[in-house]
Amino acid sequence: MPEIINGKNYAEKTAHQAVVVNVGASWCPDCRKIEPIMENLAKTYKGKVEFFKVSFDESQDLKESLGIRKIPTLIFYKNGKEVGERLVEPGSSKPIEDALKALL
Repeated sequence: MPEIINGKNYAEKTAHQAVVVNVGASWCPDCRKIEPIMENLAKTYKGKVEFFKVSFDESQDLKESLGIRKIPTLIFYKNGKEVGERLVEPGSSKPIEDALKALL
């Protein structure tokens, strides 16, 4: 299961080579729908990509600073910089896997 991060450790955790941050909330049905997808991808890409989760239940401060309007939103980082397109409500593994391939 991806580690949950917050405003205090967000910059530190996203500074690594390849990172995916899944922004969501426990009350969000679409967020719960992609949880198993994200867990499987974290296993598949272990050692290549780090996966983290931001929960609005615990980190409301990041909602504004990240400019999140809809959840789930996936944000991709390489060496501490946001790269590529954010995926908003991806729904299936295909767009996520395509973004991961581009990240690497």
